Amino acid sequence: MPWLIALGVTVVLGLGWYAWSLTRQVKTLERKRARARQDALSGIQILIDSYFDEQVDRSECLLRIRVLLDAHHDCWLSELKLDRFDEVSGTILAMPFGEVRQQIDAATRHEHDAARRQLLQIHEAELDGELQRLKEWANQ
Repeated sequence: MPWLIALGVTVVLGLGWYAWSLTRQVKTLERKRARARQDALSGIQILIDSYFDEQVDRSECLLRIRVLLDAHHDCWLSELKLDRFDEVSGTILAMPFGEVRQQIDAATRHEHDAARRQLLQIHEAELDGELQRLKEWANQ
C-alpha cells in the first residue's frame, strides 16, 4: 500500500511539473506575440511617416502596412473602419508583384503602374485621413 501512495504522489508531481512547464511555454509565446505586435505597430508608424514624407513608393508603402496589419492585428478593419485603405491596398495587392511582376511584359507593367498612380491620386485625401487615424491608433 505505501508503494501505491508513492506512485500516486509521483504521478501528481509529474503532472504538476508538466502543467507548470506548459504554462511557462504559453507565457513565453504570449510575450513573443506581444513584442511582435509592438514591433509591427512601430513599423506601421515608420511606414506612415515615410508615406507622408514621400520617401518611399506609396503603393509599396500601403502594401507593407497592409501586410503588417493582416499579420499582427487581424481585427484592424472592423476596429478602425479604414474602408478606403482596405479598398486601395486590396486592389494593389491583387496586381502582380515580385517575381510574377518581373515575368510580365513591360507594357502591362506600365499599365499596372499607371493604374496604381491613378488609384492613389483619386483617393489621396481619404487615404491621408485614414492613415493619420491609423497612426494615432498605433501610437496608443
